[in-house]
Amino acid sequence: MQATENPSSAVVPVWTEIFPGVYEGRPTTQEEKNNLEIRIRLSGLPLSTNETHRFSTWKHLPEFEEAYRQVYTYASGGRKHPFLTLIGPPGTGKTHLAAAVAWSWLEYLRKSVRYYQVETLLDALRNSYNHKEHKADEQAEVILNYVSKCSLAILDDMGAEAVTEWAWKKLDEIVDARYINKLPLIVTTNVAPGDLSPRIADRLFEGQVVVLKGESYRRREKNT
Repeated sequence: MQATENPSSAVVPVWTEIFPGVYEGRPTTQEEKNNLEIRIRLSGLPLSTNETHRFSTWKHLPEFEEAYRQVYTYASGGRKHPFLTLIGPPGTGKTHLAAAVAWSWLEYLRKSVRYYQVETLLDALRNSYNHKEHKADEQAEVILNYVSKCSLAILDDMGAEAVTEWAWKKLDEIVDARYINKLPLIVTTNVAPGDLSPRIADRLFEGQVVVLKGESYRRREKNT
């Protein structure tokens, strides 16, 4: 994010230059730190990604540089559509970029974020289903309500596992709610569009799609 002076702001960030002329910073006042901690707890982001999955920790390789710049522009408010889909094989940095956007929103925009690995989200919804009464319990409603209405939702690894008709229906509810209300959504996937629910694919591909092509980071590091 571009550093600017705001004399009226009570937050005094510590800035780090991530590439020429572009900076990241973190709030230092106690009140903002407390508010940030609440947003982080609600976000569901793995805490380790606070240090590892940032724009400043991205490994700049030529084949991924355009994807990086597109996602950074999205995070900075330059998006033309609220939906961003990152497509590519495992290990190409999709989750890294999605989490980097999330941390930027949490810290600099001070907005709510909800991150879910899709498999974990579906497990939580299944566990919240009341089989005796044949309906979702209150916890399921809380999950669906927050991920549908927060400022930014991230659904990581969509289509990685076999998904039932019931699961696609629940995912469609989330995607549709955010689509109708024009709320930002980031989806990562390593499957072809035809392997997604047709309705969800239509919604996602109406938005911005970034394809990451290249060798897995993990495989690259193993071979060096």
